[in-house]
Amino acid sequence: MTESKSKKEKIQNPLYEDKNIISETEKIKIMKDIEIKTENIIDLAYKTGKIVNPLDRSNPKKTEESCNLFQSIMKEGAKEFENKTGRQMSYSEMRQMYG
Repeated sequence: MTESKSKKEKIQNPLYEDKNIISETEKIKIMKDIEIKTENIIDLAYKTGKIVNPLDRSNPKKTEESCNLFQSIMKEGAKEFENKTGRQMSYSEMRQMYG
C-alpha cells in the first residue's frame, strides 16, 4: 500500500490491518468500565444535588444545568472510549452504554 493513500482508503480496504483494532471482549470491558464510572459520577452528583430529575420542571435553571452535566459526563465517556480504542464510539455503542 502506498503512502499516498488516505486513511479512509486504507480503512475501506479489507486487506489493511489496523494495529489499533481491539477484540470484542476488550471493547466490552472498556465500555463496562466507562459505564460503571459514569454511573458512580451521576449517583454522586444526584446525592449532592448537582443533578435533579430532568423531568421535574419546578426549577428550569437547575434542570438545564443537570442536562448540561449529563451531556458533559457522556462526552467524557466518549473521549475515554476513543482514547482506549483508537476510534469514535458508534451510535449503537453509545446506546448500549447510556441507554
